[in-house]
Amino acid sequence: MKKKIFAGVYLALIFIGSLFLVFEKSEVIYPALISISVYAIFFGALFALTTRWLFSAIVTSTLFIVIKFFNQLKVHYYKEQLFFSDINLMTDTSNMGTLGHYWLAGVALIGLLILLVVNAIISWRLLRPCKSFALRIVSLLLVVGGYYGANWSSTHYYDEWTQTLPKGRGTVTNLVMSAKNSTYKSPQFASSSDYFIQQAAAVSLANNKTEVTEKPDIVLLLQESTVNPNIYDLPAGTKLPELFMFQQDKNVVAYSPMRVQTFGGGTWLSEFSALTGLNSDDFGSQKSGVFYFIVDHLNNSLFKEMKANGYYTVVLTPFNKGAYHSGHAYETLGVDRIIQPQELGYPGKLQDNLWTISTEDMLKYAKEILATETDKPVFIFSLTMYEHGPYKESHSDDYDIKDKISNKDAAGEFSHYMEKIVASDNAMRDFADFIEKRDRPLMFLYFGDHQPGISLNKYNSSFSSPSYITQFTLRDNLKSGTSVKTGELTDISFLGGLLLERANLKISPFYEANIKMRHLCDGKLNDCEDKQLLDSYRHYIYQTLQVADKAVAE
Repeated sequence: MKKKIFAGVYLALIFIGSLFLVFEKSEVIYPALISISVYAIFFGALFALTTRWLFSAIVTSTLFIVIKFFNQLKVHYYKEQLFFSDINLMTDTSNMGTLGHYWLAGVALIGLLILLVVNAIISWRLLRPCKSFALRIVSLLLVVGGYYGANWSSTHYYDEWTQTLPKGRGTVTNLVMSAKNSTYKSPQFASSSDYFIQQAAAVSLANNKTEVTEKPDIVLLLQESTVNPNIYDLPAGTKLPELFMFQQDKNVVAYSPMRVQTFGGGTWLSEFSALTGLNSDDFGSQKSGVFYFIVDHLNNSLFKEMKANGYYTVVLTPFNKGAYHSGHAYETLGVDRIIQPQELGYPGKLQDNLWTISTEDMLKYAKEILATETDKPVFIFSLTMYEHGPYKESHSDDYDIKDKISNKDAAGEFSHYMEKIVASDNAMRDFADFIEKRDRPLMFLYFGDHQPGISLNKYNSSFSSPSYITQFTLRDNLKSGTSVKTGELTDISFLGGLLLERANLKISPFYEANIKMRHLCDGKLNDCEDKQLLDSYRHYIYQTLQVADKAVAE
C-alpha cells in the first residue's frame, strides 16, 4: 500500500511539473493553445492504443519534460532554443561523431530516456486499463481536436511568433511553429530597396574597373572557438600572454572585433555567413539547418565568386564530409575540391573527425596545397579544430582567478582554453612569416567562429550582446591592392566582400551590394544604427536580387 501511495505522489508531481511546461510563456494565449493541443494529441493517441488513462497522462507528461530538457541542453551548449530543424542535426548519423564529443550531453539524454521508461512502467502497473469503448472514441476525438487546434494556432499566430525570434515562445510552441513552417521560404522584408539603392549609389568601388595582373592566392581560416581573451572582464591584476595572432603589426591590412551569430558551438553558422555573405538570423527558425535547408536555394557564394575570377577553390577540413551536412553544403556552394588531412598524410580514416589535429598541421597542409596548385590562383577555406572544447573544469588555475570570480569552475575552463590558443599561436606566427617571405602574392584572413563555451560571463566590451563577438585579422604581402577600411565592429557576413575588395576582383551584383553595405554602415549589419538602411538592404538582396530564391532564378 505504501508503495502505491509513493508511486501515486511521484506521478502526481510529474503531471503537475508538466503543466508548468504546458502553460510555459502563456502570458499570451497561443503558446497555451498549442501546448494543450499537442498534449491532447499524445494523450489521446496513447489512450486509444492502451485504454490506460494514467499511463497515457504520465508518458505524455514525461515527454514534455524530456523535450524541455532537450531545449535546455541546446541552450547550455549553444545559447539558442530548440527548433524543428535541430532534429535533422540530432538524427543525422553522420553527426554522431560530432555529437558524441559532448559526452555529458549524451549521459543526460540516456538519463532522460531512462526516466521515460521508468515512468511508463510505474504508471502501467499502477492502474488497470479501462474497458469503455466510449472513452476510446473520446480519445480519438482528442487527437483530431488537438491536431486542428495546433494547426489553427500555428497558422493564425505564426507572424506574431516570428516577432519573438530568436527565443520564440516556449519549447513546444517553437517546435510546432518551426515544423509547421519548415517548407523553405526566402526571407521577406516589408520595406523597399529604394533607400539602399539611393545610398549605395554614392559609394564608389574599384572592383570591376581594372584587370588585376596577378591575382593573389587567398586563405580564409576559421579558427575554432577563438576569441581574444582581453574581451573578458578578468580580475584586476590578471596577466595574460601577448598572443601574436591578435596583434596589429605593419603587415596587418585590416582588423576589428567581429559580430557572429552563435556562441560556444554551431560552427556551421559562421561558415555559412563567411561563405555566403548572408546572416543566418535572416532565416528565422530554419537558422540551425542552413547547411540542410538553405544552401540549395542560394544563387551566390564566395566559392562561385572566386571561380568566376579564375580561382581553383578548395576546402581543407578536419571533419569528415558528412559532419553537419558540410560536404553537401560546400559542393552546393560551388567548391572545386574538399580535402581532408588524411588525404595528405595525416594518420586516420576519412570518416574520422580530427578533434585533436593541431593548427600547425592544418596550416602545413594549406602550404602544401598552395605549392601544388600553381596553374591557377588558389582560394582555400580551412578550419582549425585543436581549440575546440569542452574545456576541463579540473584544469589547473594557471591565471590565479578561481577565488576572484563567481563561477569557480570557469577558472579551470579558462586556463584550458588559454593553453589551447597559446599552443596555436606559434603556428599563426609561422604562417605570417611564410606570407612575408613568399614571392607570390598571398592574402590570409583568419577569424574566430564563436567564443569558447566557458562560463566567465563578464565582458570588457562596449558592444551589445558581447558573447556574440569575436574578431578577424587580414594579413597579406600584396604590392598593390585596394585599401580597405574597418570600423569599430565588422559583421562576419562581410568577410567575403572584404577579400574581394582587397584583391580588386570582379564582383557580382550581390557582392557589390554586400561591400557597399559594409561601407555605408562602417562594417555593421544587424548592429547598424540606420535601421531603415538595414531593412532596405535586406529587401534589396532577398527580394530584388533574389539571392536566396534559386528556383525563381532558374
